[in-house]
Amino acid sequence: MLLYLMMIAATVGFAGCSATGKLATQNIAGFYKPDLHIEGLSYSVFNLDDSLTNLYFRFPLSELKYQQIAGSKPFARYRIDYQLYDGYEKGVLMDSGSYRGVDSLLFSGLFEDSIIIKAGTGKNYIIQVVLTDINTSNSHGQYINLPKLLHNGPADYILTDLNNKPLMRSFLRRNEKVRIRARFPQDSVIRFNHYVFNEQVAATAPFIYPLDSQDNPEVYAKPYEIFFRNNISDPFQPEGEGLYVDRLTNGKNLLFCRFYDGFPEIGSVIKMREAIRFISTDEEYKKMLGQPPRQAVDDFWIGLTGNPERALSQIKRYYGRVEFANELFSSVIEGWKSDRGMIFIVFGSPSIVYRNSGVEEWTYGEPGSPLSFRFYFHKTVTIGGAEDYVLSRSEDYRRPWHLAVSNWRR
Repeated sequence: MLLYLMMIAATVGFAGCSATGKLATQNIAGFYKPDLHIEGLSYSVFNLDDSLTNLYFRFPLSELKYQQIAGSKPFARYRIDYQLYDGYEKGVLMDSGSYRGVDSLLFSGLFEDSIIIKAGTGKNYIIQVVLTDINTSNSHGQYINLPKLLHNGPADYILTDLNNKPLMRSFLRRNEKVRIRARFPQDSVIRFNHYVFNEQVAATAPFIYPLDSQDNPEVYAKPYEIFFRNNISDPFQPEGEGLYVDRLTNGKNLLFCRFYDGFPEIGSVIKMREAIRFISTDEEYKKMLGQPPRQAVDDFWIGLTGNPERALSQIKRYYGRVEFANELFSSVIEGWKSDRGMIFIVFGSPSIVYRNSGVEEWTYGEPGSPLSFRFYFHKTVTIGGAEDYVLSRSEDYRRPWHLAVSNWRR
């Protein structure tokens, strides 16, 4: 699954959401609720030809509820439903279907399979896919972008492991060898640009407009070649952290990333110190940068909470949001550093979320209440042609921001 999928696919519970009509009118706030998230649930798409696309799925069987009827083994039942739409706004249903399964503890770990979807070339689609645990009626879904407007697009390639199984994620790990499978047979060399970021700063507060250097962190690019034989590449592993970009013949880009070791988890006390930036003062943060990372983290949280036990509780809550933001919002930078990641970490899950082809609207508080407020994130093309959502900043956010930060510091 390539990078563009990570930016638009997120886990959601669809309780109370209609599965018909325009996607732009559906409240998808469940996308950003950690308690509705299934860790390990992932999807990927790969175009088989001009009219068919494979939707790969993978999920941990341990997340299902097993029931037992007298005289039988425990069993789980699940269903995957998909609906293919012609964009967010039109509400035109192009294809739909279901996949049903039962497990009686014959399998363990991750279950994976695929569904063939009818999707003709010439359009860009949105797939609404929902995994339902039939024994509990709990549902978890995603929106997946399927670009088929032009030939030789991102969905005509897929990252795989050395056994040619879809990798189902957009980032690679240190020393990990992978392949790229292509829809079109080719014996050639694909030349990627490897963008290395000198520094990637976290998002600024929602009432502070970032400097140009923060919008466009200094990067340098160097060539990186991947050799193809027929429709599969030779095994390769990224040379280092950064963004790898190949410009396709139709003007679109093929993208994948390598972040820091341990991503999307925090991974180190250095990352823990860095992520405190949103709820620390400039003076506090400057002081922490001059301390050993572990001491800085311990001193900060114990100083805020007054005792190690409460500090541990706040640490778990705060960094849980950081890691969840990494899973949901990563693009060319770590998800917690993005605008949506920042708002999610500080404010928590929004009450209402609407998304169309260009904007995400987040609402906090009861609809119509004078105390509620909204954030608007606009889809923007960033470094290497990757897409991300950028916050429309406003002075009106100053008061709710300070209130939310104060709640963390009590």
